[in-house]
Amino acid sequence: MHKKFNYKSLQDLRDDINKLDLDLDYTKNLQILSKPVQIGSKIAPNALVAHPMEGGDSDEVGGPTDLTFRKYERGAEGGVGLIWLEAVSVCDEGRSNRHQLFINEKSFSGFKELAARIHKAAKKSPIAPNRPVTILQLNHSGRYSKPLGKPAPLIANRIPELDERFNLPDGYPVVTDDYLDEQIHAFVNAAVLAKNAGFDGVDIKACHGYLLHELLSCFGRKGKYGGSFENRTRLMLDIIDAVRSAIPDPDFIIAARINLFDALPKTKGWGTDDNFMPDLTEPIKLCKELVKRGVTLINTTMGNPYYIPHINRPYDLGAYYPEEHPLKGVYRLIHYVREMQKAVPGAQFVGVGYSWLRQFSPYVAAWVMEMGGASLIGYGRQFIAYPDFAKVILSSGKLERTKVCVSCSKCSMLKRDVGTCGCVVRDTSAYLQLYKETYRE
Repeated sequence: MHKKFNYKSLQDLRDDINKLDLDLDYTKNLQILSKPVQIGSKIAPNALVAHPMEGGDSDEVGGPTDLTFRKYERGAEGGVGLIWLEAVSVCDEGRSNRHQLFINEKSFSGFKELAARIHKAAKKSPIAPNRPVTILQLNHSGRYSKPLGKPAPLIANRIPELDERFNLPDGYPVVTDDYLDEQIHAFVNAAVLAKNAGFDGVDIKACHGYLLHELLSCFGRKGKYGGSFENRTRLMLDIIDAVRSAIPDPDFIIAARINLFDALPKTKGWGTDDNFMPDLTEPIKLCKELVKRGVTLINTTMGNPYYIPHINRPYDLGAYYPEEHPLKGVYRLIHYVREMQKAVPGAQFVGVGYSWLRQFSPYVAAWVMEMGGASLIGYGRQFIAYPDFAKVILSSGKLERTKVCVSCSKCSMLKRDVGTCGCVVRDTSAYLQLYKETYRE
């Protein structure tokens, strides 16, 4: 049952929560969101996180441009405790589009400037004058690689639904073990550059259908990267071990963003039982392996935005109308992060799924943290629509209805069709013209 957001009060929200019988609530005591969070040797000045939202606005060598600088400077000045920067490619052939950020020797100076500008902008914030923790997300786009603007999939596994969506022929090859071996060096090189540029840590990304995530569901793949749990998680864990070996500095954070549940309708994916429902057995096992390696900052998500976007991003408007009530999608994300936080108490999990709740999201987020359901709270779409959301929440105890993300999916449409992504509704000076030029009637 699709429903648009039309809540006028917290009581309206509670009425739907009760109708849907969801274990969800809220509190008006937002103090917990303002408390500093220890992350390794670093301290995030509050528990609010700017989530990674890929902008697709790099220069010709993969470095940040004015749009990139602008986005993160606004977020830093907006007072967030942690900035989880968007997916940055570790190799040219693994870029999701020709304007995806790509950290390499040629683009290094741009990333160094980006880190410096974030730290400088953060000093202007009246809420978080201490600099936010900065995590650079490292990724290989795998089957969603488009380095020259046209699809050039590099797949680790044959997945019928996804192969059909992209018209991959029966004989389309999977990448070799030798190619996967080479990615260890690519991730290590990118991590070393990120540290030298001034970022506090890196995220080894394994979600949303990209290469490291696809490996997690390679049940039928032959060789050392397929079959058993140990084989399917091998590359991710080997990369983490190699990064730690190359960067022995204990102050440098190695984080991870992983899928909990693939939600494919026909193929049993990662985190999925025989009835195609969530099964956290292997995600919990993986997170415990991460903690053993000192990876204690973990950001989780679900689904594949290229195939079933409402799973990881409940929305009001999009390419299709989901059959479920969006609040159920919000609850699923919040609930399973809560289950992970309880099952792996040695990790700090970032809560997800809040942007659809708009101005009421801080109250639900605070309740989740009070219940021990997350260590930090992340905002993705909300971050690009409302870059000073943290400052506003922590200073006034509320978000302004006229400034929140309206989950219209226009940012996602731009990401899919153009590569460049931003908020068309709230950031019109930067992105409205691009949207109009792209979708002329």
